[in-house]
Amino acid sequence: MASRHELQDLLLHWTTLLGPQPSLGPELPARQLWPVTSGDGRKFVLKHVGPWRNLPLADQARILSHLSGSGVLVAPFLVTENAAVYAGDADESFVLIPWIDHDSAPSGRSSEREFLVGGALAELHVALANYPWPANSYTEGFLAALASEDLLLPPDLLADFGRRRESMLPDLTPLSLQLVHGDLTPDNVVVSDVQGRVGFLDLDHLPLAPRIWDVARYLSRSFRRTVPEQALAAVTAVVGGYHRIAPLGEQEMHALPTMIATMHLLEASWTRRIMDGDLERRLLPEQEAELGSMLDALRWQFRHPQAVEDAVRAPGR
Repeated sequence: MASRHELQDLLLHWTTLLGPQPSLGPELPARQLWPVTSGDGRKFVLKHVGPWRNLPLADQARILSHLSGSGVLVAPFLVTENAAVYAGDADESFVLIPWIDHDSAPSGRSSEREFLVGGALAELHVALANYPWPANSYTEGFLAALASEDLLLPPDLLADFGRRRESMLPDLTPLSLQLVHGDLTPDNVVVSDVQGRVGFLDLDHLPLAPRIWDVARYLSRSFRRTVPEQALAAVTAVVGGYHRIAPLGEQEMHALPTMIATMHLLEASWTRRIMDGDLERRLLPEQEAELGSMLDALRWQFRHPQAVEDAVRAPGR
């Protein structure tokens, strides 16, 4: 990783934007992100883009520009003095992005806030569906992962999933694919209650997947981080906000509970493989800390499938 002196030198690639003596803050915990303040007080973020890339930086930059032009609140790459989208080596690149103002201490994941997130997510998906060029990205392989025998789960969940696998796969198989965020966790969503706006961070994945991949990934965190009653309320609010902009189809509605369970299954197995050294990926502190809650959330959902289905259907009643 670059030293602080090397990071400061990298900022010279954006001298016009930052001025001659920008201030570089400490790295955000385990994020490879550094706050930057320009000479005139404007705020930016320096982001390390390492060798793990899901699509070329040029394609990511084009998609971010398209989203911003479509009215979606994202942080596009800012061009360097040499008209490039990054600084540093090709395999160890750094990008500069604008800071998105948001609530530093949100009042909680209220139903009103979740409704707002659902609507913004639908707007993001509409804009991504209208992206006019090939994205040169990848397709999420969740069906193959569910069908494999390599999932690392505790024996009780592995047995429970084994009894349900044949009913889960048909729920997800017919879903159509489009560009999606790919890593839509609450940590990658910023909200300003004052402005009434929702922004999206960390659009580094941008795979082809069903729209409900993003919806389920976001909602799965509610089941891990809150009590079931609050998680079910979040499901209803997010789906209701989404419906306001781009209603989910019948197949998507039917499949959403299965996709939420799929998120718990795949992420728990993925986290376990990284912790065991079988998969070489960066593991964020909260992912390891939430492994137990992922498994508990999956157990709860397997015991209460109707509760999740009812929460998904509630906005249309």
